[in-house]
Amino acid sequence: MQNDTAIARLLGALLYHSPNSETVTSILHAVAGQEGTLLQPLSQLALEVDADELEADFFRLLQGDGEMPCPPWGSAYLDPENALFGSSTLEFRAFLTEVGIQCDTGMREPEDHIGLMLMGFSVLLERGEHTHAAQLLTRHLMPFAPSMLASMEKHASTDFYRAIAACTLGWLNLYCEEADIQVATRPCYWEKDIVDGDQTGS
Repeated sequence: MQNDTAIARLLGALLYHSPNSETVTSILHAVAGQEGTLLQPLSQLALEVDADELEADFFRLLQGDGEMPCPPWGSAYLDPENALFGSSTLEFRAFLTEVGIQCDTGMREPEDHIGLMLMGFSVLLERGEHTHAAQLLTRHLMPFAPSMLASMEKHASTDFYRAIAACTLGWLNLYCEEADIQVATRPCYWEKDIVDGDQTGS
């Protein structure tokens, strides 16, 4: 499970699915006995927190509506109005069509959720489509993921989700460095809002 394809798929699932879902429960059970692996510590952290507390943290960080400290959708960061289903979502939707990936979750939601994007990335790696995988990172995911994950680590109320944020950001940075991926320069509007808010409150 230490290969990049599996790591991307598992991290994506952890960021997208409820901690009480069968998907996440199966992942944590699978990695629990894998000493020394990237994801193994998460299984212990999940056991140390009440299930309802984990669910509440997940909803507030990654699924809820209204005011969210770190919305998981790319367009919240890349659209000047922080609007969901913004132009960056449409760009990513067109990219998915181009590479032949269907993203049907059964709900009306933006395709640029960080969890869905990581799972899409894993599909491209599994196919051996490394050029398309690099395009997904450089153009669609990495322009916002560092800001989103840093904010998630800051605002998470459980060690479990703090660790997922740190683990995901560390792995993405390492992958980009080792693959010599140059991230496209795009304005990150949510990051500006966070900085301005911190300055106002100080």
